[in-house]
Amino acid sequence: MEKLALIYIGGNTTRYALWKIEDDKSYRLLESYKENLKLGKNTKEEFSISEENVTSLVKIMTYFKDFSDSAGAENPHVILSEFFEHITNKDEIRKKLETELKLNVIELTNRQEIHLDYLAVKNSMNLNNSLLVDISGASTQLGWMKDGTLIDSYRLPIGTLSLTEKFHLEDHVTKEDHTALDKYLKEELDAVDWLSNGNFHEMIILGGSSRAISKIDRKKRRYPINIIHEYTMQDLDILSMYRSLITKNLKQRYTIEGIDRERADILPAALAILNALIGKTRIINIRVSGTGIREGFLFDYIDKNYGTLPDMLDRSILNILRIHNVDVDKAKSLYVLTKSIYDGFSGIRKEWKNAENIIKVSSMLRDVGLSVRYYNHHKHNFYIISNSEINGMDHREIIQSAMAATFTDGIHRDAPLLQFGQIINRLDIDMISDIGICISIAEKLLSANKMDIQVKNVSVLDEKILLEVYSAHTLDFEIHEIRKLNKTLTGMYGKELEVIHLKEHE
Repeated sequence: MEKLALIYIGGNTTRYALWKIEDDKSYRLLESYKENLKLGKNTKEEFSISEENVTSLVKIMTYFKDFSDSAGAENPHVILSEFFEHITNKDEIRKKLETELKLNVIELTNRQEIHLDYLAVKNSMNLNNSLLVDISGASTQLGWMKDGTLIDSYRLPIGTLSLTEKFHLEDHVTKEDHTALDKYLKEELDAVDWLSNGNFHEMIILGGSSRAISKIDRKKRRYPINIIHEYTMQDLDILSMYRSLITKNLKQRYTIEGIDRERADILPAALAILNALIGKTRIINIRVSGTGIREGFLFDYIDKNYGTLPDMLDRSILNILRIHNVDVDKAKSLYVLTKSIYDGFSGIRKEWKNAENIIKVSSMLRDVGLSVRYYNHHKHNFYIISNSEINGMDHREIIQSAMAATFTDGIHRDAPLLQFGQIINRLDIDMISDIGICISIAEKLLSANKMDIQVKNVSVLDEKILLEVYSAHTLDFEIHEIRKLNKTLTGMYGKELEVIHLKEHE
């Protein structure tokens, strides 16, 4: 086990992250802080960071260094973003950090930065043919991902701070500046030849401004999940928000629900970039990544020091099991039994597409609620799963998994079905029930932790469902408990379940 600390110094924000990494490659974010130093502000003429801002940076870095020492991560990695490539007093700043604070400083080129973005997204999202867009204070990184590979990239020399200064976007925006802004962005994008022929399926947006934009949209929609990663928007949402913010002065922007007041001056610039990209590529679907350069660095570090990362969904499940001190072997056994029963029920349940991941997550995380308390632990499952970091799933699948994990002898009466009505529908409830009843049966089979239990056969007969299971141990108690589910099974399928205990392998 080790603690890994990373400090990322960008043109707009400086961010600190502290992770705990286990030997089995599971990890946990322990602390995360940010400072909106806006180092890139007023640098477009002389390309240097003011002495006042340098002093503020050193002060914050001193705080972060002291905190890391106290937390047991004595040598934090420090990354200077590609913003510093064109800063004339970069060497002076680096020397201060290295000599005064004894920090190991890494400088990123624009290619290295987009590569870390690529690693972050590749290891946390299922992608098709995607345009990656990372908007920072001084530049915008573009990446073309296809079939899991970064096939092209480009650095646009425009960012939120530079555009805000150039076109006076921080407060009232004149019609002339607005027109000039859109014209300038179009000309910059015309220089990227592959943008027009990418035929992109979606846009993945990263960075602090992208997260801030998603927060405004989530507040507007009264979105029921407070998770940024995998949040989806469409082109018209971006266009509408851009028109709204560009026509408001700074004071009026402050009144927008969900707006980050520290970014209210630069958000019109971020939206202008996204709007121009949408106009150029005709992309309709936009997804927000909660991961970025910091997570890309983490994934790269684990890969180099601990070995190849597991599948993103399996890794997420393992992380959650470790955090909540759940028996991993039992969780795996419960999944195997649940999957066997679910497959055996194919003759009586509906056929559901894309159910495999829902089954895996809901069954393996069935016991996470025990970390709160035994009583109502199935109810606690919902809160924990729906608020956990589960990479490789969209929000709908996360809610489906959370609800299936609460199923006992039916959908839990406290399950917030109405609250999540804009994410799941009535058909989803039917699928959740089909998966949930299989988890309940499997859970009762494993109630005494008899790990040798195997499902040998499931037969759907005219009058009943026959479940044949093997175990060298007695299963009288387990079968007795399963019979209590027959009322639910009859209501769902019109048949009771009979369990046959096979004491010898057949």
